[in-house]
Amino acid sequence: NVSHEIHSLSFAPADYDRNKKPGPLPPNFLESTTPMNGNVYITHNLHEAYHHYIKLISTNENSFQVLQSSQLAFYSPEVTPEAKFIIDLSPIAVRYKRVSRHWYDYCTSLMAIIGGTFTVVGFFESGIRAMAAVRRKRLSHNSKNRQVY
Repeated sequence: NVSHEIHSLSFAPADYDRNKKPGPLPPNFLESTTPMNGNVYITHNLHEAYHHYIKLISTNENSFQVLQSSQLAFYSPEVTPEAKFIIDLSPIAVRYKRVSRHWYDYCTSLMAIIGGTFTVVGFFESGIRAMAAVRRKRLSHNSKNRQVY
């Protein structure tokens, strides 16, 4: 039986202070540094075990963001099952930076939305006007061709 529970698994320097106020990080960043903590992996049958694939991505907070997936692996009867932890260090580092927008960026975006709405409404209005003109023309053409007896 290779069932197991992961109490704590983290990838940070020993002197890393988790209680320190983080810099410009996305919400729930600290939870993404230890996604396996508290997980229980239970095997129900013989000759099966979990394989854990862990990708570490370096960040600007002197820690790693962890992407993990776990899969149940099945073994042949002559092989002894084992829980595996396969760790891959990403060659790409992520740097988080807080960027604010200027007031004129908001004004430009608002004008673009208003202009786009005006254009789309104009397209609909011209299409409806053209269909109404064609219908009016057909009705007048049909009334001229009618003969009253």
